[in-house]
Amino acid sequence: MPNFQLITDQDIVRGFCTDSSNYPGYAEALVRPKSKDEVVEILKEANLKKIPITTIGNRSSLTGSAAALGGWILDTSQMTKIIEINHKEKFALAEPGLMLSDLKKTILDEGLFYAPDPTSEKECFFGGSIATNASGSRTFKYGSTRKYVRALEVVLASGEVLNIRRPEIEKNTFGYLPFQNMVDIFVGSEGTLGVITKAEVELIKKPENFFGGMAFFKTLSDALDFVISVRKDLLKQVPTITPRAVELFDHNGLNIIRPDSTFKIPESAKAGIFFEQEYSSEVGTALGGNPTFEKVLDNWLSFLELNKALVEDTIIAEQPKQQEELRRLRHKVPSHLFEEGGVYVKDGGGKISTDWSVPIGKIHEIINYAQELTSQTKIKEPVIYGHIGNGHPHYNFIAKNANEKKQILEVVHKTCQKVISLHGTIAAEHGIGKIKKDFVKYQYPQSVINAMKAMKHSLDPNGILAPGNMF
Repeated sequence: MPNFQLITDQDIVRGFCTDSSNYPGYAEALVRPKSKDEVVEILKEANLKKIPITTIGNRSSLTGSAAALGGWILDTSQMTKIIEINHKEKFALAEPGLMLSDLKKTILDEGLFYAPDPTSEKECFFGGSIATNASGSRTFKYGSTRKYVRALEVVLASGEVLNIRRPEIEKNTFGYLPFQNMVDIFVGSEGTLGVITKAEVELIKKPENFFGGMAFFKTLSDALDFVISVRKDLLKQVPTITPRAVELFDHNGLNIIRPDSTFKIPESAKAGIFFEQEYSSEVGTALGGNPTFEKVLDNWLSFLELNKALVEDTIIAEQPKQQEELRRLRHKVPSHLFEEGGVYVKDGGGKISTDWSVPIGKIHEIINYAQELTSQTKIKEPVIYGHIGNGHPHYNFIAKNANEKKQILEVVHKTCQKVISLHGTIAAEHGIGKIKKDFVKYQYPQSVINAMKAMKHSLDPNGILAPGNMF
């Protein structure tokens, strides 16, 4: 008899079968391990009996990757230890079931900083953020989760435990590149290759100060031109501005936040750019340091004026409460859309969002293309918001019924094919899951897809892990 508890009461199990995507899921049982050793035993038993395993965190996935397709659900919520926060070597070592925001707060209280900031950080688990290579608004400066993962403890389908670490050497010609750094194979693998039971992530010095802001533009095109100018400015030896976040609201996004905002949002604005900028409280800075508040604010306002912003309407949030209000408005858009889309799920509709990204120089072309496709249909105009600094705006459509959903998906498929022609990606941060696996054929040739399947088969020969994800 196994030493772990197998929960088979369907009144309990059903509550863990799907995720934020509302992808329909089902499972026979739920297991809730408290340790790596329990995970090992669970996987050995499941592999022996060829029982599918779907590993879940807090089920905040937007792609159905945490929705089970039979078998057992492996819930990591009982594995919540922060094992170490090391100031000298600047790393944190923790188990996967911690809420990401709780881990980040603990690290911040220690005077250090864990940079990845997915929008769902208050709803997602640490392990899930690694399994999806999560990112957020501050990716503009700091990059995605992958950049910070130094080492992993992973349990394979067989129950074998791998302890893998990024190479510390600068040169290596031994074998194929992906296998020289096994960490990157598991980051973003969406539970298809193994179960992460421990992760070591790199920490950095806590930023001294920052302020937030919102700039407004008369047209979406002007806002896009501004973002392109920001990217060009960063290529200078001494950039004028050095934002850590550059986020877009189109006119529909502004209409969502305007009624609820404590800040004045001009009626003439057809687009807004949310930004954050770090600065130093010191008078004068060393080479490579952050400029003082007064200097950087002056630089921002001058830069905005040169780039057709409605400068007099610019919002600057220096105080914590103001900054929190700006972040709340940023997060209000997706939460509003989830609520609106949820009304139509019963009629075969709902919210449909994109996750593509293109090189920033192609941003006008892809947005114009997507808008032209949408204008040829009778579907409601999408809300465009998100990580425009990385060429990564989210298109959000609301389908009232199955017919509208079909039309929207046709637009999305055509747009994604155009994205690939512009050397972009279809999945920049949310992963593939089950919902977007039909798009894999656009991203990769069949030979590459076959190679990915072969690698999964070598690590999971019975195919028990995360059935339906990616392929």
